[in-house]
Amino acid sequence: MTNRKEFQGPKRRLVLAFDLGTTFSGISYAILDPGKVPEVKTVTRHASIAEAGDSKIQTVIWYDKDGNVLAVGAEEPAEPPLADDASDDEWEEVDNVTMFKVEWFKLLLRPRSIDMTEGIPKPNLPSCKRDIIDIFADFYRYLYERALEGDIDFVLSHPNGWEGTQQSAMRRAAIKAELVPDSVAGRERVKFVTEGEASLHYCVSSGLVSDIIEARLVSSLVYLNRKLIPLFQIGKNVMIVDAGGGTVDLSTYKFVESAPILIREMAAPGCIFQGSVMVRQRASDHLKKKLENTHFGQQRYIDAMTEEFDKTTKKRFKGTLSWAFGAGKSNSRGQQSFTYECALLSLEADAYVLQCHCLFSGEVASFFDPAVNGIIQAIENQRQLAEPDAVSTIFLVGGFAASEYLYSELRGYLEMRGLYLFRPDNHTNKAVAEGAVSFHLDHFVSTRIARFTYGIKSHVPFDASCPAHQERIRLKYIDVDGAERLPNAFTAILSMGTATSEIMTCSKSFIRISHESNALDRIECSIICYKGILSPSWMDTDPDRFSRLCVISADLTGVPKRPQKGARGTYYRRKFDIELSFGLTELKAYLSWTENVRLISIISSLAIHSSLNGPPGRQEKVSGFSQCCNIVLTALFDESGPASVVYDDE
Repeated sequence: MTNRKEFQGPKRRLVLAFDLGTTFSGISYAILDPGKVPEVKTVTRHASIAEAGDSKIQTVIWYDKDGNVLAVGAEEPAEPPLADDASDDEWEEVDNVTMFKVEWFKLLLRPRSIDMTEGIPKPNLPSCKRDIIDIFADFYRYLYERALEGDIDFVLSHPNGWEGTQQSAMRRAAIKAELVPDSVAGRERVKFVTEGEASLHYCVSSGLVSDIIEARLVSSLVYLNRKLIPLFQIGKNVMIVDAGGGTVDLSTYKFVESAPILIREMAAPGCIFQGSVMVRQRASDHLKKKLENTHFGQQRYIDAMTEEFDKTTKKRFKGTLSWAFGAGKSNSRGQQSFTYECALLSLEADAYVLQCHCLFSGEVASFFDPAVNGIIQAIENQRQLAEPDAVSTIFLVGGFAASEYLYSELRGYLEMRGLYLFRPDNHTNKAVAEGAVSFHLDHFVSTRIARFTYGIKSHVPFDASCPAHQERIRLKYIDVDGAERLPNAFTAILSMGTATSEIMTCSKSFIRISHESNALDRIECSIICYKGILSPSWMDTDPDRFSRLCVISADLTGVPKRPQKGARGTYYRRKFDIELSFGLTELKAYLSWTENVRLISIISSLAIHSSLNGPPGRQEKVSGFSQCCNIVLTALFDESGPASVVYDDE
């Protein structure tokens, strides 16, 4: 067990962690009693699950034609729909009621910067549910109904590659699902954790590490290939590979202290779309092509065989004769092959008599190999980012980790390079949900790495001796104070790869000048995100990698401005600082200035512009932007007025 502290809050609370996965979802929780050490537990019985002890719920929703939820998870509508061979979509007619099955919808919320690789299924939404936030809200509502109401904090997990836009959408879905009220206090009860960091907390809190922690050495002697090896040591790096249904998330950490546990993130987290859904899709595509001109080429047979593959073969296949759809055999050349008999018998009793088709082991392996190769490349990228600190230990968790072929292929590759791969014996599919609760309670990770570079578009003094300035001399202008300046510069405030703690902020000072005094009464600054690998000083360098994250503003009407004398007459000058902080897992912006030598800090959670459904709530036009009235906002009011956050209207 970890050295988890007693809960110090004034009253009893419940923490719920929702792991909404591409194919399966789960709920973990902890009851916080004042003066008692919290214990993380997982919901293992659901109305839609027949077997007790199963901690996962299928991420599937059935809707009727009006958008009403008919069934969720493993539940089925009153009359299970039958596949229509003449139709490629998922609409079904049962007793004159049109129904629609929605699955894998999590993939639709991905950032635009992450490409959908070939073979990834493209989920369809019914016309009555065109907003992905509505789908998330319906599923969150279902999960919430399985839990208790009261003083509840929610922890929502998401892939490593998701950003503020996706977090904002998930928070709005939680509000729409009525998990929390649409208020500042309500929004603060919704927190986020990456699936990689949640998995790390699971590995530590579940006993894989913590029960063998000593004062100066964290070690576990594991018998691997007839050798005893050290699993964890202070100062050593470990990597978490969370292989799920849609994404594979990779995170690298260093164990710094043992009592209390202190862990640092050593590389920007990685995220690739090579989860188990892609393996299933490749199998389905292969079967469809292989059986195209046969009796079993009909869609209902393909679907049944794909479902059987997903339930059994995908987990048990090892690259050998061991398992498949029900029976296996070898041909005369010694190649291993598998039959579909089990899947076909479920639809037609004499299917094996009519025709028997086989898949060779090489064919089955081809469904997995793109995922295996993609994960190996992602592991190597993480190792390179973590240098000069070597990674020696890798944990494989998540639902896809149950695949014997994936595990054996990764282990073989890594052991040849002196690395050790470990997979928890059981319950790897609840790692994220339980780890999310541990994240809320324990906060093992003290330092995180910025994945991107954040800053603002600025104007800089012209330097005739600088080649970059000479290249842009045509843009030079004389400012209101008489100084020569160049526009379109990029000033980084928080650079990619920067290690940040929960209390650390990165700041830069800026000035704004104008001939008109009232032009400085309101300060608006766009926070720019750069997602490339360069260190650009100009917005026209690698321009496609820049995007506007949000706009922060402050009303400074009550703050005095003193006139200045310049070469072009009288002007006014306003100096202010912009600070950026990661906090836990959400980026925050601070805009501050000095007034009478007293620091006034205006703090606001960033409201990220979302192209999914636009900004929420009532809007008021402010200088071409929309000021949103129901964002997460904590502001210190004084005579100068509050700060505000405005969305980008583009």
